[in-house]
Amino acid sequence: MAIVRYRFRFVGVALLALSLAIPVAASDGNGVLVIGRVSDNPRAHYDRLKPLLDYVVARMGDVGITEGRILMARDGQAMISYLRQGRVDWVTETAGAAVGMMDRGGAEVLALGWRGGLYQYHSVFIVRRDSGLDSLNSLRGHSVGFQHPMSTSAYLVPAGMLLAEQLPVAILLSPLDQPSGEFVGYSFTGTEANSVAWVEKRIVDAAAISNQDWDDLVAPYPQYAESLQIIAQSPDYPRALELVRADLPAEVRNRLRDILYAAADDPEAAPALANYFGTERFSEPDQATLAQLEVLRKLAARVRQELE
Repeated sequence: MAIVRYRFRFVGVALLALSLAIPVAASDGNGVLVIGRVSDNPRAHYDRLKPLLDYVVARMGDVGITEGRILMARDGQAMISYLRQGRVDWVTETAGAAVGMMDRGGAEVLALGWRGGLYQYHSVFIVRRDSGLDSLNSLRGHSVGFQHPMSTSAYLVPAGMLLAEQLPVAILLSPLDQPSGEFVGYSFTGTEANSVAWVEKRIVDAAAISNQDWDDLVAPYPQYAESLQIIAQSPDYPRALELVRADLPAEVRNRLRDILYAAADDPEAAPALANYFGTERFSEPDQATLAQLEVLRKLAARVRQELE
């Protein structure tokens, strides 16, 4: 756990990790709004969160909020615990991680985040055009690169797609290892750019990325665009979600919602939004989005049960 008062300058990962301040939720009457993030890079994520937190807190005095804090969690389980204890008020997450926090932490969806002009995207499987692979079933006996175990678009969804096709999936000892028999083997690449490069260089036979990563990392570059192709894609699901704990006081929740929804029309918010993982605006989740989350919830549960 690591928490830092928003008004103090971040001076390093050690300070963030060693801070002993106890997170205090806004409902405790201390005027504090706590935003949380699961992070394996606290320094980078602190810098992403702080400007928007500053912007929001400065506009919440009418509901008693005068201070903001950032709470980092080492993994989803820790953040679920913080939600259940009321130690975090607002969490920003990918859709795959969000459904776990909704199911086990009682979190509720407050807003959709728009990035790259979209509030939803989908996963794609990419292979070399000369690989002879043309479907998910053709991946039996071959290797796949997933980006990170916390990734929705590049792990949870594509792994769930393989399981839905009744394909046995197993982690590999190294990226250069090959699965045996009917298995689809997988390794983690670390970044989306690595996933693309590993396929192009034949380190893995296929990789899973988002359609936005295809547009950004493959389509503009002839070396990749000419040698790679998409063989399967998932249905759409939300790009990013803003969650709140279920028992956050209504006046705080509503004020936070209103500020986020209106931020795109406020020039003062533009730098904070851009810094907030490239967010362009926030909008209200509709019924279609909630239905997408239900599908994603079942898929993620299967991946967690069978592969982890």
